[in-house]
Amino acid sequence: MALQWKRWLAYAKAKVDQTVAQGDDELDRREAELAARAGEQPWLASSGTAPSFDEAKARIEAQTRTAETRRAEGGADRDPTTDGSSPAPTSPSTAGGASTGAPAAPPTADASTFDSFDVAARQKATDERLAAIREELGLGGDAEKDDPPRA
Repeated sequence: MALQWKRWLAYAKAKVDQTVAQGDDELDRREAELAARAGEQPWLASSGTAPSFDEAKARIEAQTRTAETRRAEGGADRDPTTDGSSPAPTSPSTAGGASTGAPAAPPTADASTFDSFDVAARQKATDERLAAIREELGLGGDAEKDDPPRA
């Protein structure tokens, strides 16, 4: 009987050692992937609470390259500020138009919106979206009267 316990104990020790070795290998592989990714994206290795100027610049340049690549591949309808790993969050007012029964209109953005930064055009589009949201929620009132003055 004692011989069987020794055999089972040896078997259990071997399984534990194998599991630990597999875990170490997986951890090493993941650390190597993270180090490679941090080499491509230096802002990932940052330990500060706020990014430095160089880290922010590198991230913006990387996102710009990604957006240009997607646009060149025909994916201009995607948001260039996201990395594509997860869909953009939706709010109830844009998810399906449940309050009106009709599907919500997609946001009005064309490829030129991302090519240049036109403050007036973006402000006008924002005001239109805000007015549509207020109308959908039944808040009424004029957006210009309700909003605080802009500087």
